[in-house]
Amino acid sequence: MGDVTCGQCGEPWEYYYLTHEVPEDEKEDILRGNGCPCCEWGQSDRATGEYQSERVRSIANSTDLDPIRYI
Repeated sequence: MGDVTCGQCGEPWEYYYLTHEVPEDEKEDILRGNGCPCCEWGQSDRATGEYQSERVRSIANSTDLDPIRYI
């Protein structure tokens, strides 16, 4: 599996790491495009929100999850 892109800052997150190392609530926030620790959950200057379509594409292409669930 590949990387899932943060919808706020574009930071790539390894899907295996997300599913095995990240707490469930943080994983859901990253998958839903609410940000990640790198952009302080959408609060830093890095968080522009311009990566939402890339995030959905990365979920569709890099995971076995249903991307419609995360739109």
